[in-house]
Amino acid sequence: MTAPVAAHSKWSASGFESIMLCPGKKVLEQGKPNSTSKFAAEGTAAHQVLTWALQEERPATAFIGRIIEVDGFIFEVDDDMAGHVQTCIDYCLALKGWDGILFADTQVNYSSYLDVPEPDAWGTADVIIARGNELIVVDFKYGMGVEVSAEKNPQMSLYGLGALQAYQGIAADFENVRLAISQPRIKQAPSEYDLTVAELEAWGRGEACLAVQECQSAWTTAQPDYEFTDQALWEQTFLTPGEKQCKFCRAKATCPKLRSEVADTLGTSAASVDEFMGLEIDQPTAASEDAWLSACLDKADLIEDWCKAVRAEVERRLLAGGHVPGYKVVQGKKGNRAWSNAKDAEETLKAMRVKLEDMYDFKLISPTTAEKLHKAEIIGPRQWPKLKELITQSEGKPHVASESDGRPALDIKPVVDDFADESVSDFA
Repeated sequence: MTAPVAAHSKWSASGFESIMLCPGKKVLEQGKPNSTSKFAAEGTAAHQVLTWALQEERPATAFIGRIIEVDGFIFEVDDDMAGHVQTCIDYCLALKGWDGILFADTQVNYSSYLDVPEPDAWGTADVIIARGNELIVVDFKYGMGVEVSAEKNPQMSLYGLGALQAYQGIAADFENVRLAISQPRIKQAPSEYDLTVAELEAWGRGEACLAVQECQSAWTTAQPDYEFTDQALWEQTFLTPGEKQCKFCRAKATCPKLRSEVADTLGTSAASVDEFMGLEIDQPTAASEDAWLSACLDKADLIEDWCKAVRAEVERRLLAGGHVPGYKVVQGKKGNRAWSNAKDAEETLKAMRVKLEDMYDFKLISPTTAEKLHKAEIIGPRQWPKLKELITQSEGKPHVASESDGRPALDIKPVVDDFADESVSDFA
């Protein structure tokens, strides 16, 4: 008999990498509210369109105009969303070919690999394709923030293990697994990672299973009735701040190890709250400035996220009626004025015989809107090339990125090279 599935997966695939990196994360998150955002909700809406389209074998454009509500946010499927979803659909159908079997929005269970109870380890794979001796798992990501790689990706690996557990032997024994991430709002070409079934299962029963055991140890040793009473040692053993594991951590604002990381980066020796008052930062020597800046920039995103998390946690507590010394909730600035009923306002202005040019703000449509009109055949195929010639697009502005970023580095000529060295002639 199959065990009942819990409402939430204790060992979810989406959060597994973070607990591999920081085993004590689950302990600190206990009892902390799980907030959502409009961006996450929009991603869920786009996933729904993908599921509908694949299950009903229809193009994504068939759902344009459909209203989707997610976590209190309302989204209308438009051309942009449908276009990005269709990119993923086309990719999946190409992988399926004429002889493959495709499963959309499928719940998979990988508990046997992690050696945990069945209801505790499951997730939902966007697309699973069985074709010959290859099992393919595709994850659709609608976000624009960070490009995600499928290579050695714990979330994708768990989906792959779950798919193996569910579909091994439906047509033939699988020998290879392909893990793929389609993130069309960032890059058209999906990220793919190929490995053998043996390699994937070895990771599941090895590295992934050990990560679960480490988390369980962190939980056990943190309980009040356990002999382990050295809080500093527990933090040192089980807490490891970092950009990936801290980004969506619910305990980010109050994590003692992250606070210590911030303090150390800013130049203090210990990590108490008092040290953030009257903080003095040691100035680097001229010889070490580059290394100092690099070390600080490595932590900049982490520190900025921590600051945002602290503000959000204080706001949450105050709005819930709690007390945070030195702070209070006040009425914010009034919003922009708007018509309570735009149609009534329009009719009233017309009755006043206000001229149309005074009633309405006219603005030329953007190139993006013009292209939509072309796709809708309002602007014809002969007309569009003439209009396209009038479109310009500026190059992206140079900005700093980590050396691990996939884009090539720009060849920046030092500013000093643009000036002639006249030091000798001036002082000869």
